[in-house]
Amino acid sequence: MSRVLTPELQAWAGTLARRIARKVPPAPSSRRRRLLVVHLDGVPNALLEEAVRTERMPFFSWLVRSGAYHFEDAFWGSPASTPFFQAGFLYGLEHPNLPAYTWFDRELGRKVQMNTPRDAFEIEQRLGRHSDASLLAGGGHTYFSLFNAGAHNRLCMSTLASLKVMARSLSSELEGLLIARTMSPWAYLRSFGAESCRAVKEIWRWARALGDWRHERAFLLSRLVLQRLGWSFVHTKTLVDMVRGVPAIYLVFGNYDEVSHRRGPRSQQALAELHRVDAYLAELYAMSRVVEHPYDVVFLTDHGHVGSLPFEQRQGRRLEDMLLRGAPVPLSADVERGLLDGRAREPSRAPRGAGTPVVIESGNFAHVYLTREHVPLEALELLAHHREVLARATRHPDIGMVALRRGSSAVALVKGGAYGPKEIANAPLAEEFCRRAVADYLRELPHLRTAGDLVLFGEAVQPGTTVGFAWEFGSHGGLTRTETRSTVCWPSDGPVELSGLSHCVRLHQRLSEAYRA
Repeated sequence: MSRVLTPELQAWAGTLARRIARKVPPAPSSRRRRLLVVHLDGVPNALLEEAVRTERMPFFSWLVRSGAYHFEDAFWGSPASTPFFQAGFLYGLEHPNLPAYTWFDRELGRKVQMNTPRDAFEIEQRLGRHSDASLLAGGGHTYFSLFNAGAHNRLCMSTLASLKVMARSLSSELEGLLIARTMSPWAYLRSFGAESCRAVKEIWRWARALGDWRHERAFLLSRLVLQRLGWSFVHTKTLVDMVRGVPAIYLVFGNYDEVSHRRGPRSQQALAELHRVDAYLAELYAMSRVVEHPYDVVFLTDHGHVGSLPFEQRQGRRLEDMLLRGAPVPLSADVERGLLDGRAREPSRAPRGAGTPVVIESGNFAHVYLTREHVPLEALELLAHHREVLARATRHPDIGMVALRRGSSAVALVKGGAYGPKEIANAPLAEEFCRRAVADYLRELPHLRTAGDLVLFGEAVQPGTTVGFAWEFGSHGGLTRTETRSTVCWPSDGPVELSGLSHCVRLHQRLSEAYRA
């Protein structure tokens, strides 16, 4: 313990643990070992490596450099988004049919967003029908995840859908909070007031310089309520949980992710969040070592953020307008041959499905639904009835790749050619793209029934930057190296080996074997 913890931090944790233990009852558990998973949402692997090297995150850096922890790359599968990751990690679902953070859900017949409690609840119900192996079942707790996943407490996006559920759990969520506070109320209010003033000034300067105020009110609310009050609250609750001996805890720190979307992954504000969360990590680790039943703490990221240049800012129009109402352009004969793949053209018949097409800008990728049918369109139908949309998508310089279904598999259209998973190594993709991730996505697409008929990926127009279809300056969900190269960091003396992971389901399996007994 002395390799990482200072005597001062160790003494602080011991004193706080004894104070909490006198006021809160222990949690019943029969598990032999305790687990805390700290999820650093959206932090790129390269940025964490840099933070370790430069000590921008001094505690985390010392944890790794001391040899107390292994630090390795991980690949969780595609798409590189939080819903897909959490479905695999929490439930053990390899094909959860979650194509993005925002999409048009074919089963529900409407657009869904995972930061909407009702939508998160609907999707959670669907996931629960396909899995009974949640990592948190049996008394675990989760904080700020999308899904409850059988956790005993009620602090995640899906449970916010029911005010009755939240009201019933309020007293238990507040238990031990005042005893465990690490700052006096007056000091906290002064700090919160100063932070509020800085946030208002920064947002005013940013929006005036950009000439666009969209998202800024919501971003201010997020910074003050979620990033300052919210994560301070759940950090304190996790300290209480460890003293009580809650068997498994899953804590999501999304502050970097929130800021990166609005200001960019290497902005001053985003980097400041890494330093801020490092102090939380030090306190959590210290508590994990001094409690009666010590915790194994695993740190991980679910995806990285890549810089994003909004399509609308570059082109002066939205993606939907370009795709559905743009000037006619011819479809490349090479694209047509690649989609036919030796098959005959489909006989002339009325197009399947009806309803206005839907274009969902999901970040630096977009889902295009040309019908609202439950079954997505395949290449022959697209050629027969949607040639103009195909032509505009495949010829636009800001679109680096178009993925779609061809027969029972999927292909990527890149610069006039069609490439399946086995041929993607030869595709003329920009260097920013991860070919392993592209091949994985093409294998996954037939399982993503609620994904678009076309899935568009922004071109990599600068090093570390792609075109984004949503109005944001840091994106994820695409297939660049930065987005798909994740991190897992685990104790060297722990009971489980987490190297060489090739899917989030493998992480679920290894942790379940070690900690669910």
